[in-house]
Amino acid sequence: MKKFELSHPVVLTAFIFVGFLLNLSAIPLFDVDEGAFSEATREMLNTGVWSATYLDGQPRYDKPILTYWVQAVFVSIFGLNEFGLRMHSVISAALWALACFLFCKEFINRNTAVAVLVIFASTLWITVIGRAATADALLNLFIALSFFDIYRYSQHQQSIHCYRAWLWMSLGMLTKGPVAVAIPAISSLIWLLSLGHFRVWLKAVLNPVGWLIFLSVLTPWLYMVWLEQGSDFFYGFLVEHNLKRFTATKEGHGGSWYYYLLVLPLIILPYSGLILNPIRRCARLWLNPLNRLLIIWFSVVFMLVSISQTQLPHYVLYGVTPLLILFAKYRNLISRQHWQWLFPLAFCAIQFILLFVAPDLAQQQNNLYQQQMLTIATQVFNTHYLIASVILLLLVSVLYFIPLSLWKRLSTAALLQTLFCYTFLIPALAEIQQTPIKQAALQSKDIAQPFVAYKIHMPSFSVYRQDITHRREVKPGDYVYTRADRVSSLQEMFGPQNVRIFYQHGGIVLAEILHNKQQRTLVNVEK
Repeated sequence: MKKFELSHPVVLTAFIFVGFLLNLSAIPLFDVDEGAFSEATREMLNTGVWSATYLDGQPRYDKPILTYWVQAVFVSIFGLNEFGLRMHSVISAALWALACFLFCKEFINRNTAVAVLVIFASTLWITVIGRAATADALLNLFIALSFFDIYRYSQHQQSIHCYRAWLWMSLGMLTKGPVAVAIPAISSLIWLLSLGHFRVWLKAVLNPVGWLIFLSVLTPWLYMVWLEQGSDFFYGFLVEHNLKRFTATKEGHGGSWYYYLLVLPLIILPYSGLILNPIRRCARLWLNPLNRLLIIWFSVVFMLVSISQTQLPHYVLYGVTPLLILFAKYRNLISRQHWQWLFPLAFCAIQFILLFVAPDLAQQQNNLYQQQMLTIATQVFNTHYLIASVILLLLVSVLYFIPLSLWKRLSTAALLQTLFCYTFLIPALAEIQQTPIKQAALQSKDIAQPFVAYKIHMPSFSVYRQDITHRREVKPGDYVYTRADRVSSLQEMFGPQNVRIFYQHGGIVLAEILHNKQQRTLVNVEK
């Protein structure tokens, strides 16, 4: 067993495959984010408008354009399916991992480079966004590349590294906006000031070639989107989806200053315990310039997202890359920290909690939509899921006693966690929330008339139906896509006899709003 090496090509391939490719096409798109990105890209391909994005025919101001362009390329190659819609993130995650590997190999050593690759491909939330049809994997790739070349520039003072950092920040800006520039700029300023190298930072910031690169990347698209959507895009994107996300709670995603203290350990499962190593040794690590940059990078991100009024779990991922490098670099310090095994066991415990609460989830809800959706929980968290959970617990428990270093056992447990995630856990969650939407969309494809969304925003319906779902007032004669808890409102408006439900599953409802004359005709036919 002592000859077991994580660096073996077969082992590394297993980590990458399980983390980012296993069951990629078998899991339906998750709403809202995957559905919104995918539908906007579908409409871009359908309309031929490449300068701006639209969602269900209405302007979408949430994000810049690059993710949609890259996603569209893979959809053109692989088709409009889960695989094609998610491949841009898989490739971005692979390049992100490769960038971490090459950086660690260059500035630390090859064993650390291998370790960071293993950790990267088996950290819970990185694998989630690394296979999601969203912008986050691509954005994190550019943020990581920016920092890596900022460090190279500080070490070698070669212009090529400065220019590349500008390029990565420009592409990050084109992916998700100012965050891609703000995080590297603020972090590098604090870092170089702490080293007494402010002139290096100032020289890079005032570099005219850098600004030329920045403007060359952004200006053509900014001009095109202005021609297509005018000033509305700039207000919607910069004010509503950037400034107000920081200063006000958007879409109900509020939180507290301690939100990420609770979320971070879940995001980096099962490596959560490793974060104590850099915290305990912060003063010593601070003496090393690379360690100092990694600490500042994480700290700046953590502070910015913690004071933001809109908080989502994946925001803190902008600062997880430096954590993974520190975990890999000091992985052997956990040799006697056997309490680290609590975190793989915690993941196992979560599965048994889900099995325990599943039968009562529906009854505990007051909302009709949630009640009907969660009735599926008892079907998916079933005997097969229980058996798989028991096997996972047994394997993780047995692994603890195998004569390997604690680091190797922990990373192997992480591989088992990832395997379980994308074989059982995520498919089960998708079955509850998303499969009813996908089934409704596929059933509705035989209806030529357009559908109207009534008090529901789950755009994967449009993706699977391959048609726009209109957002307007419902009128007699319309086909409606809605939730179970909205049906009573429709019945109040048009009368119960005029709301003909022809699909209802998991809280998702498809209905036809009949004219009174249609209702009478339908009654006569049924007689």
